Amino acid sequence: MGGKDAMEIDRKVSIVPFTPELLPLVRRFSESYWKRPTEDAYFDWRYLQPLAFSRMFVALRGDDECAGTLFALRKTWRVNGELVPVLEVFDWHAVAELRGAGAGIRLMRAMMKQPERIWSVGGTGDVHATLPLMGWQDVTVAKGYELLVGRRLMAERVRHAKGVPPALTRAVLTFLPRSLFGPRLAPPPAKSDVIESAEIGDDVLALYDGDTGYDCVQQPVPEQVHWMMRGRWSGTFRVLRFRVDGRLRGWALIRNHVGGHGRQGMIVELFAPKPDVALYRWMVGECSSRLLTDRPERVATRGSCPMLQQALVATGFRPAPIEVPVRTWPKVGWTAPTKPHFTYLHSDGPINPYVTEV
Repeated sequence: MGGKDAMEIDRKVSIVPFTPELLPLVRRFSESYWKRPTEDAYFDWRYLQPLAFSRMFVALRGDDECAGTLFALRKTWRVNGELVPVLEVFDWHAVAELRGAGAGIRLMRAMMKQPERIWSVGGTGDVHATLPLMGWQDVTVAKGYELLVGRRLMAERVRHAKGVPPALTRAVLTFLPRSLFGPRLAPPPAKSDVIESAEIGDDVLALYDGDTGYDCVQQPVPEQVHWMMRGRWSGTFRVLRFRVDGRLRGWALIRNHVGGHGRQGMIVELFAPKPDVALYRWMVGECSSRLLTDRPERVATRGSCPMLQQALVATGFRPAPIEVPVRTWPKVGWTAPTKPHFTYLHSDGPINPYVTEV
């Protein structure tokens, strides 16, 4: 696109905050751009229900076309001991013919003018290429891990690594019991139990009070977590509370859903204040065992905490072929964390993919 053409298109595009009146335009954009659900209930859940705890900008071409979006959840993080309001961005997209005109850049610049610190966890290749050029700071990498339990996916991993035909690998695996590939469970702590529920409350939030052992960790917002759990297009969710001697020691959010590899389990969040490897290994084992009742091909998770990473490997997880960059804006006005805790409970990690995208 030539410079003159780009300037002409740019004058026809306005960046505006999302309001419910714009939903029909956003809906048409979503239905043409993504393979996401198309029911009224989905659009109510995805765009209207989060209005109280989100921020969104829309690129309008004229008065009747949505040509791009950028969405963010408003969250509270504990950074270096202080509660800090932040925005976590995702769904940053613009139609192809407007990219050369800078519509996507203008969407992000509008978000960058908001008073909160902004975070990006993951994203597409275009996101990874663009944010550093816009002055964002690289903070850390959240590493992906997976527990392979399905023969089909194991065969694909062996083909990728060794070149062995998948049919041959599946034939060999047929004679091995599925339980052989399950988690390596550690003995639970004395006087411990696990309580399963469908919500989080003040008891979970109290885990984040005081010194957690991390200098950067998000404090979950119950209404956001419950909103995610209501998204039936993203699978089913369960909250686990881990108690030792009657005291809440940690919590987790787990998810069963259908993904690109078939049925999958996901440890969305797993947190305990001042943890050690043994505690996290018990928690990882319990999460994995409950997820396996749905017979997934794999259980996936990710984390930046070295103790959590050690616990995952000890339980039988292996590094997955993905690392998730974590970036923030602005660079100035803060001290970069050295002990962050990042998991899947960021951006749209807990809700993607939708069942319609598989």
